[in-house]
Amino acid sequence: MIQTNNSNKVITVLCAATSLCCSAVLQAQTFTEAMITIAERTNYERTSSFQEVVDVIDALDRESEFMHRERLLLTREGRDVPIVVLANPLVSSPEAAAASGKPVIYIQGNIHGGEVEGKEASLIAMRDILFGDKQHLLDNQILVFVPIYNADGNDAMAENSRPNQELSPVMAGIRTAHGYDLNRDGMIMEADETRALYSNVIQRWDPDLLVDLHTTNGTWHGNALTYAPSYHTAGDASTSDYTSDVMLPAIKQSVKQKFNLDFDWYGGYNYRDWPPTELRTYHHAPRYITNHMALRNRMAILSETFSHDRFYKRVHAANAFIEEILEYTHQHGAEIQRINAEADARVAESSIGQEKGVQFSMVPLDEPLDLLTYSYIPYQKADGSTDFVRSSELLTIEGVANYNAFEATKTATVPSAYIFSAALAGLAEKLEGHGIWVEVLEADATFSGEQFVINEIGKQSYVQNGHTNSLLRGELIETTKTFSRGDYVVSMNDRLANLIFYLLEPESDDGLAYWNLFDEYLEGQLQNSDTAEYPVFKAK
Repeated sequence: MIQTNNSNKVITVLCAATSLCCSAVLQAQTFTEAMITIAERTNYERTSSFQEVVDVIDALDRESEFMHRERLLLTREGRDVPIVVLANPLVSSPEAAAASGKPVIYIQGNIHGGEVEGKEASLIAMRDILFGDKQHLLDNQILVFVPIYNADGNDAMAENSRPNQELSPVMAGIRTAHGYDLNRDGMIMEADETRALYSNVIQRWDPDLLVDLHTTNGTWHGNALTYAPSYHTAGDASTSDYTSDVMLPAIKQSVKQKFNLDFDWYGGYNYRDWPPTELRTYHHAPRYITNHMALRNRMAILSETFSHDRFYKRVHAANAFIEEILEYTHQHGAEIQRINAEADARVAESSIGQEKGVQFSMVPLDEPLDLLTYSYIPYQKADGSTDFVRSSELLTIEGVANYNAFEATKTATVPSAYIFSAALAGLAEKLEGHGIWVEVLEADATFSGEQFVINEIGKQSYVQNGHTNSLLRGELIETTKTFSRGDYVVSMNDRLANLIFYLLEPESDDGLAYWNLFDEYLEGQLQNSDTAEYPVFKAK
């Protein structure tokens, strides 16, 4: 039954002690009215504004001794975006977190302002952890939440801004933040939010696992939620392999047993080639925040609720996923920390001289997928062509090729260091924004190594976050080069060597050259010559 005390605005939820109730449900859960989200209060007709999110966090904070709050950033429109740290006992600094020895788990919602279920589910999960039946999740881990990452995009609400969510809710925010798709900014790092994420969460709290909460754009699969690991590409494979091969299958099984929810691999398929023979995931590039984490030797999970489900179902699926991930990390946090630490040591000690991929193609996993999907019915149109309508029938198509892996189509050798002129102070600043250590030469020095000589700058046919991305074409030439006192050196004896490599390799498909950082310099050279020298030298 539900009892409401209007004078104290307290809601008490009680469950009859029947044999069907689990012990956790039997516990009384007492919340103030202010702890209930706007989605819940409106029967899932509305999603929360930024201020309504903050109001719930304030209410939780007033009643809990286990919450610490920090600022992610003050947005362009003046919204003070909170970072919420939950720990028992209270942890109020990264130093205290490190001293505790506990793993740090980071959960982020609303990177796309119209994809709203992660925001609501995060608030519900925080409430359950602080006051409900999930309090044990703080026994041995530190949880960092940013429920509303794209605050300005969230509050730019309009009707039908997410048509694939079928007006559920009617009003939702927009995908971008001031024109930036924040989930394409992981390498060039131009948006205020991305810079704040790296400085105030990724570098400051160094989470062992990042969870990024989304909603799909419309594929009519039959799952309540789909997921993907951090695709490691040029990174150490161990963190991604553990996530995809061990953690996610265990969580998939758990949510099926506990909630009868179907979760499976993220991807899309072409219903016009019915029945589908392959499922294809999204791009491997580390511009995506989850993929970026693999280059930092950390684990990450992409979560995508099913856009055609009603809002309350999406929130439930996201909440079940969050809480089951945290149940898993509660049990296996030390193992996750060990795998990450071993990757750190391996990358720092043995990356130099390895061949690593800089461009990739999507390939299927060895094991095919049994695809749960809505059925499509072909019919002949008046003009004689064939079209399809989706039916209401769910079915499973066996043996579908699962394109959820990548292999290198172009490789490069990891140097001992990258070296560049003091004139490129902006490049040094960009690397430092990623948390990369950049040294300054104390005296003139000569290095042997490789110089990339460019003969053409290709351009992508589309615009991405305001960029028409560049693809450099040329060849590496062995040579020696003298650099001056004050020039910059980036050593590859570093745990972030894979990130450095992907950022600075000239032919990287998501590096700083791809994001036009050197275009003006190189195009100036090519106006006067058939070739241009890439301004970052690879030292042996």
